[in-house]
Amino acid sequence: MVSSNARPRVRRKKNPISFMAIKDAANAYGMIAPFFILLGVFSFYVFYSGFRMSVSDAQGISAGDYIGFQNYKDLLYADEFASAEFWRAVKVTFKFMFGCLATQVPAAFLLAFVLNQIPLLRIRVILRSAFFLPVLINTVVISILFRMFFLRDTGIINHVLGLLHLPNNIDWLMNSEWALTLLVIVSFWQWTGFHMVYFLSQLQTIDPTLYEAARLDGASPVKVLFRITLPLMRPAITFVMVTSAIGCLQMFDMVFILFPNASYGPGGVAKTLVAYIYDQGFSQEFLTGFASAIGWLTFLIIMLVSLLQLKMLGLGKHDEA
Repeated sequence: MVSSNARPRVRRKKNPISFMAIKDAANAYGMIAPFFILLGVFSFYVFYSGFRMSVSDAQGISAGDYIGFQNYKDLLYADEFASAEFWRAVKVTFKFMFGCLATQVPAAFLLAFVLNQIPLLRIRVILRSAFFLPVLINTVVISILFRMFFLRDTGIINHVLGLLHLPNNIDWLMNSEWALTLLVIVSFWQWTGFHMVYFLSQLQTIDPTLYEAARLDGASPVKVLFRITLPLMRPAITFVMVTSAIGCLQMFDMVFILFPNASYGPGGVAKTLVAYIYDQGFSQEFLTGFASAIGWLTFLIIMLVSLLQLKMLGLGKHDEA
């Protein structure tokens, strides 16, 4: 039985794809094509070429022969000398990274917190610019500058220590115990202001009424910090932690320039992973295949550290949407 209210079904005609729509789509794809072509040439092909080189015994301009994963095995455990040097570079790199994160992030947050309390906007802008200025200076220039500061006989550090009647005959650059500390100090001077700017901008996005409500409820400053400020600062903290860790794991220029004769510190005690890549690929026997394997292992380490940080800091949870 058919209801009297039933309406006849009208078949909709599909709109044919017009010539103008095809032309618009072609124009759009044509405009973004250069980006993807350059991305493929300078990123994906480099990854592919580097991996292909890492499974060969390439040396210098010679492409070498395929040797499977022998370079990786030598680095990880098979070759006693190579694996010892590789793991020492990993240890140095991680020490440098933890030293930078443990000093720069809290100091940057404290600076941002103090600057955010300054009522005069002009003073705040001047201080923010002053703290941000070091990151605009090239790392090579900074490394040369600090090398001059830390010279034993003519450096300003020993001179100031002498004025304070403290031991002033310290050979900072040639003492292995000070090598990593010097790197952390120089990195702290250069990057703390950069991180502070991110923290300050995030602090200024927090709604002031949240603090007013907390004060009315009698919340202590410590409770306000841990219950309101830090949770709302999580995106900036995550960004600073991840980018700072990546930068530390890729450190090369400062290690190369700060110590005399590009020695990576006395006895090579400050040789990081990227410095080890350069050492194997460009300064000794030009073992480009071996250096490519170190590069791939460095990439995997950086990726794992970044994913671990994102997991621990919890960025991207549903409550941040």
